[in-house]
Amino acid sequence: MKPIRRILPLFAALMLAGSAMAQEVGNQLNVYSGTGSPDEMSNAIVDGYVSMMKEKYGVDIDVQLVSGSAATSWVTFNTEWPNPSGDVYQLYTENVRQSAPDGRWLNLQEQYTPEEWARFDADGLAAMNTGGFSLPMELAASVLVVQDSLPEGSVTSWDDLGNPEFARRTTFESAVAVGSGYNVVAAAAAVVGSDWNTWFVDGEFDEEAARPAFEKVRDWADNALTLTQGSGSIRPLLARGEALISNWWWHSGVMERMAGVQVHTVYPVEGVPAAVATGPVVASSTQNPIAAIEWVKYFHSAEAGKAGDELGWVSRFRQEGEDPSEEWDSFRSNADIIWVDTFRDLAQSPEYNQAFLGFYNRVVIQGQ
Repeated sequence: MKPIRRILPLFAALMLAGSAMAQEVGNQLNVYSGTGSPDEMSNAIVDGYVSMMKEKYGVDIDVQLVSGSAATSWVTFNTEWPNPSGDVYQLYTENVRQSAPDGRWLNLQEQYTPEEWARFDADGLAAMNTGGFSLPMELAASVLVVQDSLPEGSVTSWDDLGNPEFARRTTFESAVAVGSGYNVVAAAAAVVGSDWNTWFVDGEFDEEAARPAFEKVRDWADNALTLTQGSGSIRPLLARGEALISNWWWHSGVMERMAGVQVHTVYPVEGVPAAVATGPVVASSTQNPIAAIEWVKYFHSAEAGKAGDELGWVSRFRQEGEDPSEEWDSFRSNADIIWVDTFRDLAQSPEYNQAFLGFYNRVVIQGQ
């Protein structure tokens, strides 16, 4: 019986692939393309994708891009399910991971040979852990972005957010407002030596186990100019010099420096909390599966990667054989990564999120 159990999944996959390829390629594709770099990339590759589809399938395809946050796209998808308006979606990794067992997505790994799949970043695939339904798109890493006016070596640790020398001149992301704020809590856990695995136990959030890390975040909040709510609130404070130190995404700090702002990146000695952002996924409900799968494959192609480089998308995962950017090499050489994919998944899951944010609000915001 064991050989039969091994063969059945492969047989099912082949049947699914054969069924999909037997369908005609439709001339309409709706892509929920997210915001920021993924959306910019999607806009940049539309013409190339349309040309490829015309050459490969003889179809003039109309691609409709729907820009908007991953959170909004996720709500829209669930509201419209089982007949969502999109074929392809750019979502948060945890959305894909949690919904994949429900049959919401087409398995992408089945559309590649083992040799082709092996070209994608193994660490990114493992950390993302979406079971073959998506590919790693970019590394979302939290660092400290520091004004060049500060002497080299004056900022080295996450705990510098609480240094009285920088009182009212620091900022960090609020977990109540934006998802990147969860990374700050993970950073605080690293500073105080708390194992966040002990916070989430059998559906109960252990406040006492988590308290040292949350109180550290409170100390940072007491020293801060403000708690930020995404790039729109961070960028002007750095540009005007009001913030000397800001917690921000690594790639955002790099792009800000490229834009001429006099800042540099500090990789804290305790480590850099990082999670893998998933690439687009194909809804299992799509009426145009071939075109949808081809979109995702084109999005991750070397040709599309060139467009990403032209856009300055330094945090994009490279395939084997692609030349990494200078910034990517610098990051991987200097940053001690703390993988927080599982932490973010737990903290934002329905069974823990309300308790997590409630405790954050009481300890960090209200100071209880």
